[in-house]
Amino acid sequence: MSDPRAPRLAASVPVGQRVWGLALTRDDRKLYAANGLSNDVSVIDVASLRVVATIPAGDGPWGIAATP
Repeated sequence: MSDPRAPRLAASVPVGQRVWGLALTRDDRKLYAANGLSNDVSVIDVASLRVVATIPAGDGPWGIAATP
């Protein structure tokens, strides 16, 4: 029997290859994913769980930070 308190997958959003870093905006509206092998950053609208933009980021982005 599984533990009802255990974490479970609520949703998935297809982004680039090998997400190495994530950052959520202060207002919780956008999530940014640094895709190391795709050399880009995916911008995800949290409400719709859809990628709304893909930003070229050079060679192997591995981290990301969101500021106000």
